[in-house]
Amino acid sequence: MVVYEGMFILDPTKFSRDPSAAAKQVDDLIAAHGGTVLAARLWDERKLAYPINGHKKGVYWLTYFKMPGGNIAPLERQAAITDLVIRKLILRVDPRLADVLVQHALAGDTSQRRTGTSSPAGT
Repeated sequence: MVVYEGMFILDPTKFSRDPSAAAKQVDDLIAAHGGTVLAARLWDERKLAYPINGHKKGVYWLTYFKMPGGNIAPLERQAAITDLVIRKLILRVDPRLADVLVQHALAGDTSQRRTGTSSPAGT
């Protein structure tokens, strides 16, 4: 199994109504395609550079997950037709960096990112 990083831009209206249900929906989407979520957390809520399907803001949800490589294309297709997901980007993580990135995501504190004391890249 390969480790992937997924950045999902979620509908802020649906996310704000029930954040835990929205997070569970992303986790269930990954699990339905044979993946195992290693870490998932809120990255930030930001204004989009341009409107996407009428949305001017988006909730950025970061996930790290393991999945067989052949299941990525069906996952991307399903995410594209899911109402909650506005956009998605899924990248394969170098195996040498996978553990460090997952630990960093698990240790991340979103309160720092919301107050602007840390850059979005965590540097």
